[in-house]
Amino acid sequence: MLSGRNETEDETEMNSQNLRELIRNYLSERPRNTIEISTWLSSQIDPTNSPVDITSILEADDQIVRIGTVRKSGMRRSESPVSEWASNTWVKHHERKRSEQRKES
Repeated sequence: MLSGRNETEDETEMNSQNLRELIRNYLSERPRNTIEISTWLSSQIDPTNSPVDITSILEADDQIVRIGTVRKSGMRRSESPVSEWASNTWVKHHERKRSEQRKES
């Protein structure tokens, strides 16, 4: 049965899926900001294949959450703040830890 998709679309989806898995594993250690993720990613894959818009990839992944923003000195006001990202697993683990600490207090 034909799905109506071509080989390039399938390759792009697979590359996107592999890329998201790579980023999720990186974020499982601790939260990272967009610049850290982008820099690390370009050291892991061929820079010519590096995605232009990391933020849209992160936002589209339901296993990655934006947990805050980082304001760096020297950034112009017109520039957006850099987002900080974490895996859902990391967030759940640390929420559980924090609630246990509250119970002990």
